[in-house]
Amino acid sequence: MASEQDPGTGHGPARRWGALARLRGAGAARSADDARDTAVTTAGRPATLPTQRAVAGQSAQVPAESAASAAPEASARGSVIPRDPAAAPSVPLVPTQRTAPATPAAGDVAASERTDDSAEPRAADGRRRRVLVTTALAALLVAGTAGGLVVQQAEQRAEGAAQARARVDAALPAVAADAVMRQAADGRTGRAAAAAQHRRAQDAAQQSVEHAAATLAATPHAGDEARGALQGAADALTAALEGTPSPARLRALQEAVAGPEQAALDAQAQWQATEDARLAAERAAAEEAARQAAQRDAGRRSSPAYAPSRAGTSTSPTPSGGGASAAAPPAAPVRVPAGGKVCQGSGGSGAVESGVGAIGAAINAYRATHGLPELAVSRSGSLVTHARNMADAGGIWHSGGDNIVACVSNGSASSMVSAWAASPAHNTQMLRTDVSSMGVGGASLGGWLFGAVVFR
Repeated sequence: MASEQDPGTGHGPARRWGALARLRGAGAARSADDARDTAVTTAGRPATLPTQRAVAGQSAQVPAESAASAAPEASARGSVIPRDPAAAPSVPLVPTQRTAPATPAAGDVAASERTDDSAEPRAADGRRRRVLVTTALAALLVAGTAGGLVVQQAEQRAEGAAQARARVDAALPAVAADAVMRQAADGRTGRAAAAAQHRRAQDAAQQSVEHAAATLAATPHAGDEARGALQGAADALTAALEGTPSPARLRALQEAVAGPEQAALDAQAQWQATEDARLAAERAAAEEAARQAAQRDAGRRSSPAYAPSRAGTSTSPTPSGGGASAAAPPAAPVRVPAGGKVCQGSGGSGAVESGVGAIGAAINAYRATHGLPELAVSRSGSLVTHARNMADAGGIWHSGGDNIVACVSNGSASSMVSAWAASPAHNTQMLRTDVSSMGVGGASLGGWLFGAVVFR
């Protein structure tokens, strides 16, 4: 069925819809024909056409003008209604539903056949439409259900997010306070660490200054150049400590002190080695002179011309062989050795012992001003001799048995102690805490006072 194909229109839904449209057009044409047939009236007056829809005793009134206008159309279709209403019979033959249906035209028969052919496709189209509608409704139902679930899940997520935000908002002030406290604690810790580091740097710098001062006191003979460089570096570090320098600046200044300090120590060691060699040479010379003097004295005593004095008198030696006896050579004058210091305006001969007790008392008085105990004072014969030699030579030097020596032009022991206090090395010796006594030697000549002291 429905396997025919129209070459002009093809087959399928388009053909079926065309057949349906032609069928509807044919039905409408038949309805119009029936209406025109029932509108035929007698000449000059409207006709009353009974129909099935009219109520008993009533008839449809059709105006003559309508009938007249419908007459040409009926004639065009081949009806029996004449064109001239006057020539029409008085009682027209109007077919009704009770009469036998008129024979359809050839076009109507073809339309009916096509209608029968398209009945089955229309049923299939209806089924497809129902399936499509059902599917669409099911899809809508599923989509609506899924949409409801999605909306519900979205609402649940929104509610969870709101609760999470509420918890975060509630906890945020406490967290912020904790962060502020941690930052403050970190800041205090950092500041405390920086302050501790700065204090350590200052303490180390102060120790360097004190060590430099001790080095200057222990190196009085290092030379002006070495001592001056060390003093300048120590002064720079001391000035920095009076401000607020950085630890790095203090470390740099400490390193600047180390070099001059070592140079001063080296110079002092060199001087000391030279001094030790000089003292050793002096001792050797003194021993040789003493040995020679002893030999000369022994020779005189063994000489025949020598006679001991009796009763406090002495006899002159008798010349032998007509010659006069040779007199003993005078002792050679003492001179300031190399490395010693000349006291300008002093020197000569005939120095005498002087100032031993005064020198010891002046040193103890100076120690008392620094809160130190007095030291026991004793005369040292060797230091007295050394002091006399220095006075005769007009200079001072170390004998090897003393710690400090000095000369003053006014003969005052207090002035001598003041001179020693002005020298760091000599001042350190006078203020020693590891001694309990001192040996003193002193001599004067021409108003000058010479002194030598050893601490024990």
